[in-house]
Amino acid sequence: MHPSLRATSFATQACRLMWGLFVLFAVIAVAGSLWPFRATSQSFEGAWTQFRQLEFFRFRIGSRSDWISNVLLFVPLGFLAAGLATAAGTAPRARGLIRTALWLPMLVLFSLFLEFAQYWFPPRVVNPLDVQAQLLGAFLGMGVWWLVGPVIVRRMDVFTQMRPAWMVMLGLLFLAQLAPMDISISPYDLKQKVASGGIELIPFRKHPLSLPSTQLGLFGCAVSASLMGLSFINLGHRDDRPPRSIWMNGLLLTLAVCFMEAIQVLVISRVSSTSNLLMGLLAGWLTIVCVQRREGPAAWQLHPSERTYLKLATGTGAWLLGACYLCSEFWWPLEPRIERPRIVAMLRAFRNQQMGTWLRTGEYDWPTKSKLLWYAPLGFILGWICRQIQHDWKLRQWPLLLLALVVSVHLALGLELGQTIFPPHAPDQTDLLLGWLFSAVGLALGWWITGLFQPRGMPTLTSPYPESPRVNRAGSRLVSASRTLPRPSTSTPPD
Repeated sequence: MHPSLRATSFATQACRLMWGLFVLFAVIAVAGSLWPFRATSQSFEGAWTQFRQLEFFRFRIGSRSDWISNVLLFVPLGFLAAGLATAAGTAPRARGLIRTALWLPMLVLFSLFLEFAQYWFPPRVVNPLDVQAQLLGAFLGMGVWWLVGPVIVRRMDVFTQMRPAWMVMLGLLFLAQLAPMDISISPYDLKQKVASGGIELIPFRKHPLSLPSTQLGLFGCAVSASLMGLSFINLGHRDDRPPRSIWMNGLLLTLAVCFMEAIQVLVISRVSSTSNLLMGLLAGWLTIVCVQRREGPAAWQLHPSERTYLKLATGTGAWLLGACYLCSEFWWPLEPRIERPRIVAMLRAFRNQQMGTWLRTGEYDWPTKSKLLWYAPLGFILGWICRQIQHDWKLRQWPLLLLALVVSVHLALGLELGQTIFPPHAPDQTDLLLGWLFSAVGLALGWWITGLFQPRGMPTLTSPYPESPRVNRAGSRLVSASRTLPRPSTSTPPD
């Protein structure tokens, strides 16, 4: 296929994918705004009169959780709207900006429609602050597109030959995990969910396997994960590429199942449990292995372009497991108790601690605190990940090291602050300082030792896949990223 035709086909398929995602997130916005869909009779004139009297141009923040929820609700809509306005990043920059500006009034009208419709769907409350927050979310989404959107689209060429039925399947599975759409990020709602056993950190502790409800939930998770595995297998088949390996499809499935289970924390009426997570991973992996066995031993072989992603996934998984183990050691017996006065008192005591007191008094429980040494191998894993990414993707080392340090700092800080809701533990500034120190040492050692075993020079990644078309910096025309072959000589060879 000619490069220009292939580029046009790529942009068309990317736009189709974004249209599908836009409709999906629009349905989520409707469901989140009008749930539980209990319509009542209301005169249009009365509702319109009340709606016109609202102060839409008076900016303020009421409930912070509702405000953040409405901002996040429209971020993906703004992101996808900007992508559609720029034709997946292929339109000229000036034309793309004009089209993006034309999308903004349509999103505002959509937000006003959702807010106005709430007059007929109690107990929903019409609030002009929701429209302001959704408008801000649309702005943020559009800004994110102009920063990283075209780069993301170029890396999504695996979906250029989409299979609509399997894309719809993934969308329906995502919506099923959000049902009944009672999503909330309010601390009070999350506190009530934790108190009622809606979050289960240890498998089968609060919901034994002998209960019929637990068995039904595990069956539903197994079915959903199996369908996800089939979807990823079929979305990975293209005419111009070999199918993805079992390891790559399993990685995508693992990320999807973990995301689905994590997002259920915000669905108040759903139970987010590690037992469901483990059952979903087991069923999904078995489905992928059984289906791709027909391809023979080649199904297990990694393609060159997949190895870096598998390295990154392996390192990240090992780091997450280590971080979970470290948190469990300091938070055991993992029975959260959210009591505001107790938490505030412990945070004040944590803030007023003097860092050097333990040096003078010697009152420090070294045998118990020796668990802090786990920060060193976690830092080592981060150093290994950063070195591999820097070597394979030709990135600069200082931003990667800075990002790894930020992650280590947040892990130590989160572990200490988390002890305020897991009695009988209490946060300690000395533990925080030692955690940072061990993490930095492990990070430096991981970076240095990994570099010793890497080949000198920067590698050139080879891929069995033809590269997708790219857009030049001006965004005015499509160019082919494929390597041009030398032209055959036209001279006549000597006799």
